[in-house]
Amino acid sequence: MKLLKFIYRLIVIAALIFAIVLSLNLFGIEFLSPYMFMKFEYIKTYPNIRFYEDVLPLKDGAAVIFRGKIGVLTGDTIKWTKVAYQNHKGYSDGQVAVAFVEGGKYLHIITASEQKDIMYPVTIKDVKVKGGKVCVLLSGKENYLIAYDGKQNILFSAKLNEKVIDFDIGKNFVVAIVKSISTGDLAISYIDKRGVYMSKILPATFSNAKKLFVIQNYIVLWDGKTLSVYDMQLKKKKKSFRSSSTPKPAVGNPEVLVSSKDILSYNSYTNRFLFKSLSPFDWAVATSDKIAVTKGNDVEIYSLNLNRLKQLKVPSFGFVKAVLSQDKLYYIFNDRIECYKERW
Repeated sequence: MKLLKFIYRLIVIAALIFAIVLSLNLFGIEFLSPYMFMKFEYIKTYPNIRFYEDVLPLKDGAAVIFRGKIGVLTGDTIKWTKVAYQNHKGYSDGQVAVAFVEGGKYLHIITASEQKDIMYPVTIKDVKVKGGKVCVLLSGKENYLIAYDGKQNILFSAKLNEKVIDFDIGKNFVVAIVKSISTGDLAISYIDKRGVYMSKILPATFSNAKKLFVIQNYIVLWDGKTLSVYDMQLKKKKKSFRSSSTPKPAVGNPEVLVSSKDILSYNSYTNRFLFKSLSPFDWAVATSDKIAVTKGNDVEIYSLNLNRLKQLKVPSFGFVKAVLSQDKLYYIFNDRIECYKERW
């Protein structure tokens, strides 16, 4: 009986220690992560996909931007939808994907259940996706920002008389860095259902701003050399990081920024931005809790605390990149797609 009590106490103590160690992950102290014990089990191969332009994560699947059409992988099937033009740019926030031709007039908004095709009277300059919302910048004689909700209904639109340097989606609004055509002054504008509800001229210290990202309640600016984190009104700087090249939102999670070898992540529990430089990688994709980078035939999986959890080797010829989509990992080859599922 004493032995059983002793064993029981050991099990309880071990479970408590394990739980405490895992809870430290939320605060960036990552001695142990459950993803270290995760394996990926082969599920299915989707053959004869010989030419594709992109593969993007979706809620419950993935989108394939194919030469001449768009396909959606769900379960064991791939469903080809309406014809699309070639040379698309694609992006996904993990829920909704978009495909468009920069300088073209067609936008395709793709979910696992439907595809919405939109033709505009003027050309598309850029498209952002976040939290299931889509925002489109149209550029002609005048600039227009049009935001759509998760059901592809128009949330709001606004006409901008200034040149738009860059923009991003906040919770219920859009933030844009704009430049006056007449004076050359740089300003920050906030847009929602009211239109441009606030705009203010920025001091000369922001004159080199080239890219803008909204991460939680912060604005991150890229000036060609440095990523700087500010409050939402650009009044107070929180942190700065030197980045080797132009950052962009990681496919699957726009609140993770990646460049050719750098990753910027945000820990909402500690209110800290984390930055890490790696050896150069070819591709990065993220979910709400992990990041995968592809380097040749190697796939490295990181936590949002930027600690490496796994390194996978793809032995097959023709491997292009890996795509994470919720609990699935897709290996993209130049003639097929292989699907793997998380197993513990």
